[in-house]
Amino acid sequence: MKHRHLDVADDYHSVATVLSVLERGSSQDVIALLAALRAAPWSALAEDALAACAQSDVYGYPALIRLCLDQWRKGDADGTDLE
Repeated sequence: MKHRHLDVADDYHSVATVLSVLERGSSQDVIALLAALRAAPWSALAEDALAACAQSDVYGYPALIRLCLDQWRKGDADGTDLE
């Protein structure tokens, strides 16, 4: 993934890369982010995504990410990743 000044591996995310995806990413970038969050709703990526959503002024995607994580975490109440 390459956005702005960030050039990172596809499997690495941080608050800055999530913000970049939200602000400038393609629909494929957002789908890849959601897939990664679905696979690990309790991960460091999920926490970074929530932090990025709190900082983002983008309409739509931050609310979607928060809603999805809330539902995925409810479905995985013991805190282990879904399989």
